[in-house]
Amino acid sequence: MLRLPKWIVVVLALAFLVALAAPTMAADTKGKIKSVAADKQEFVLTDTAGKEWTFQMDKDAKIRLGDKDVTLKELKANDEVDVKYEKVGEKLIAKEIICKK
Repeated sequence: MLRLPKWIVVVLALAFLVALAAPTMAADTKGKIKSVAADKQEFVLTDTAGKEWTFQMDKDAKIRLGDKDVTLKELKANDEVDVKYEKVGEKLIAKEIICKK
């Protein structure tokens, strides 16, 4: 039987817990707004390849229009945006939107 020192077991257990607790890496995409449902806190974006993405807004998401902070309802169809998001399960959660008007 292989005996491991106790400290190795503790280190491995901590590494495993940190890996599980680590947040997912944020991703980026660019495209044009297709539609906005401000009441549902979601929007649909069409990327440069024509693929549609449906995003839910994070409760702490930041939306910038030019040099000012705005709300989701101020974004309109055909606005060009950069979106930083995280995938949680099957949902895409928007963390930051930068609109280029």
